[in-house]
Amino acid sequence: MAFILRPLEKLGVMGLHLQSRDGAIHDCHPIFAAHIEDYPEQVLVTAIKTGECPICPAKGDELEDPDCVREHRDLTEILDALNSIDKGATEFTHACKAAGINPIQQPFWKNLPFVHIYHCITPNILHQLYQGVIKHVISWVCSACGDAGIDARCRRLPPISDYSSRASHTCLELLVLSMTKFVDSSLAFLSTFSSQMACGTCLICAVRGILDFLYLAKYPVHTTETLDELDAVLQEFDDNKKIFINLCIHNDFNFPKGHFTHHYRYLIQLYETADIFNTEYTERLHIDLAKDAYHSTNSKDEYPQMTLWLDCHERILLHDKYLRWRLSTVALDNSGDQPLLPPPPLLPKCPLLVFPCEVKMSQRHTEYGVSLDTIKESYRASCFNTVLARYIIHLKHPEFPQRQVTNAAEDFHIPFHKVSVFHRIKFISHDPFSTNPSADIVVDSIHSEPPGLDKYGKVIPA
Repeated sequence: MAFILRPLEKLGVMGLHLQSRDGAIHDCHPIFAAHIEDYPEQVLVTAIKTGECPICPAKGDELEDPDCVREHRDLTEILDALNSIDKGATEFTHACKAAGINPIQQPFWKNLPFVHIYHCITPNILHQLYQGVIKHVISWVCSACGDAGIDARCRRLPPISDYSSRASHTCLELLVLSMTKFVDSSLAFLSTFSSQMACGTCLICAVRGILDFLYLAKYPVHTTETLDELDAVLQEFDDNKKIFINLCIHNDFNFPKGHFTHHYRYLIQLYETADIFNTEYTERLHIDLAKDAYHSTNSKDEYPQMTLWLDCHERILLHDKYLRWRLSTVALDNSGDQPLLPPPPLLPKCPLLVFPCEVKMSQRHTEYGVSLDTIKESYRASCFNTVLARYIIHLKHPEFPQRQVTNAAEDFHIPFHKVSVFHRIKFISHDPFSTNPSADIVVDSIHSEPPGLDKYGKVIPA
């Protein structure tokens, strides 16, 4: 790092001229502003002891107390301790110990201009929240409620976003799922236990608080209200987390990643939203450019094969982009109805909390000729006729306001008695930042089936 960042020692002070996309020349001063790493790397960079906070001088045995959150470490005192190496090894060691750091002779950031290394540590949603907090909370909840009880409730959940099939594993297997499956599983984890179980309401409040904190921290846009809500849900978790100690599940909460959540508001106000510092992006590149490439080889002399695979993959993507550009000049084919190729997914013009999805259904219906009475009874859609009438009125008269549509639907007679039924709907999205932006990604799915019998004659609930 010292060799890589050495040019910044001069350019950060003297500056250099850089040209922007519009051709304007700007006088810029490049500096080292943010360091995005997991906790072991943060310990090495900040020269602290393992178990301490990489930002504030809180000790390892007081991290569970929210009141121990302090201001950032004093960089002047730390630099004075590092410069005391000329006084001898003993004096240098004592000075570093008094400053609260390990005796490292020459950290890479020592001579960089305008750098406060303890201000450069950023939030990390993947390694700090998902793998550093949420994964522990899941294991604690499984210990509190019992693996058998959690697994049984997971199997009773409806098959939404394929969660029930993933959660049909044991609780131990749930903790070693891939990142995508683990994120999906955490979405519905709160519904796997209730106040009727042995855990009690304090456990529910604690889990709800940390899950709400996770989703608020992932917001791509923040306001004062959302930051206040971020503090409120974190306070809810702090007020109820002692339930894990009372149940003899965990001894204390003196772990740095849990303590780091109290710095999120300040860091978001300092460096903007936490999603731009998420190591999930680099992990995604590791999957696309390393793991997928390795799986395409025969595991023998893999590096030339991986390089060739990546080269072919890039050529295919470039050729696909070229074909789309060429075909965009041709408006429509001879029929004049359908374009020659589906349009590529469009990037949102502004940050979105939920990326837009498309509804995808099978070409053939699941059931044909299901009567309206059967839908109301078997599918438990008691208001199906009313909603269907409103939908038809809205299609025939899109200019009607909602109240007029409701009034007209009361006197509308549905001219048929049977409809075709689809038991499954998928919501498809596209990742424009992946190596294959045209690939369909199943974001969610909805299942709706009437009660039936399995091969053993047992009733399958709806």
